[in-house]
Amino acid sequence: MLIATWNLNNRFGAVRFRLEAAEASAAIGADLLVFTEYFPKDNHARFAGVLAAAGWTHLMVSADSGEPANRVLVASRVPLEPYALQLPDFDRQFRSNLLGASISSLGIRIVGVRVPAYSNRNSLIKSWEWLEATAESLAGAPSIILGDLNFAPTPTRGPAGASFHRILQAGWHRAAPSGAASYFGHNGARTEIDHILATKSCDLSEARYVTEAGGFRLAGDREAISDHAAVLARVRVLEAEAEIGRLTDERARNS
Repeated sequence: MLIATWNLNNRFGAVRFRLEAAEASAAIGADLLVFTEYFPKDNHARFAGVLAAAGWTHLMVSADSGEPANRVLVASRVPLEPYALQLPDFDRQFRSNLLGASISSLGIRIVGVRVPAYSNRNSLIKSWEWLEATAESLAGAPSIILGDLNFAPTPTRGPAGASFHRILQAGWHRAAPSGAASYFGHNGARTEIDHILATKSCDLSEARYVTEAGGFRLAGDREAISDHAAVLARVRVLEAEAEIGRLTDERARNS
């Protein structure tokens, strides 16, 4: 299946919500979409309606934190089930930026995440400690972590870099998208802070940054819907393929 993540740049309401983002994201063509920095105010029903009409009928949104905070929305063509995460308790912002889901038909777990742009070093350390512990708990099964980690893979300095590379060393791998960048900042800044990570039982391929889809400009100039490109990749669950192969061989032996 094709999966994608896109930061909508809503900034908990500081930036105008762009309803056309639903049509643009549908044009990406992914089977599962993870939206970060999602803050629709009173536009959620219309946004969800556009996605549902285009085939993304299974939706989940992260819990309301009780204070203005960005959230995560997952939209899928295939049925989703909640996956209970052990949510962090050091602040309410990070909690609303996390969502766990599972796709039982594929035996895969999905974690949509945005690490807030913390100015407080202690909160940044705690957020990455949580992410690293969660990755460790998911490492033994087909799992995907995707979203805006507010961290570029190079350079590797600081607590985020240390945790990120420990996650990779523990058996996870990162989609390496083609294209310029995922974040288009001020004064021409370009960086790769949006990621798709998978456990070793998942294969990632065809990864790329998407800045245009269906005639919409997702990122890259002043008129774009967001300052982030979408990140797209194809995922294959290797364990599921191995099981299908085993059952096929078993049927052949018994025929």
